[in-house]
Amino acid sequence: MNTNAPQVATEVEAYRTAVISACGIGAPYDLKASLHHLRQAAQLGLPAAQMELAALVGNWRLVREISSGKALRSEAWERLRAAVDIHAWLNVPRGVVFSAAPRIAVVKSFVSAPVCDWLIRLGKPHLKPAEIFDRQQVGLRADKSRSNSAAEIGLARVDMVVAFLRARIAALAELPLSALNADACQILHYEIGQQFAPHHDFLDVSFPGHAQDVAARGQRVLTLLIYLNDDYEAGDTAFPVLGRSFKGRKGDALIFWNVTEDGVPDRRTLHAGTAPTRGEKWLFSQWIRVRAA
Repeated sequence: MNTNAPQVATEVEAYRTAVISACGIGAPYDLKASLHHLRQAAQLGLPAAQMELAALVGNWRLVREISSGKALRSEAWERLRAAVDIHAWLNVPRGVVFSAAPRIAVVKSFVSAPVCDWLIRLGKPHLKPAEIFDRQQVGLRADKSRSNSAAEIGLARVDMVVAFLRARIAALAELPLSALNADACQILHYEIGQQFAPHHDFLDVSFPGHAQDVAARGQRVLTLLIYLNDDYEAGDTAFPVLGRSFKGRKGDALIFWNVTEDGVPDRRTLHAGTAPTRGEKWLFSQWIRVRAA
């Protein structure tokens, strides 16, 4: 990192520069540089930057203290920045094969329980009825096949915890972070009886809307789901063609390729978000795109 980089004028500018650097959107991807700017925003007094710096270290007691308005000495921010373990964020646990064909894996404890709670709090205020990709034109539309709600976490809502999580996802997928930038991540919510009927996540280029989207942004080759809670009944992720379903514990991840090794859409990945019968279900969802060579 260039320690002689010019200081950003305000805490908000420093914070947004941190997020942009961590996401690699409109600027080179650089987690070390992003922490430099996040520390600067925290030192300038931005509570969001202070909480996110503490969250990246895993100091959740400090997160609660800052949230309640407790001030921290300014010299502590550099110590916190130095305590963020980038290697640990990018060192993902080994997955367990759920299905060899189609390719589906489970990653236990992909994120911690407090990170799950953080993501739920982030998405909850922005929930709206979930939509599907329109087949006939580029865009989204409501459909009776889907009754759950969703909150899109686009660049304006991405914080540093989400930015580091996306870097962790890219490390798991063994793909560049740019493969995640074509689609915003989403927080999904299911109340009792709400569901997402069987569907594929790849885009079918035989339809004009899907073909235009793939041409512009690439095919959705991978899907990652993180289970943000487990205090509900039923609500499994079902794979009807396989005759199997999966329900993760809080913090577990499910990752599956939507295409074969030859890049052909894999119709065996048909899956459904089944309805909970008690409680409510929360998920984090991220599509990963790859453009054709």
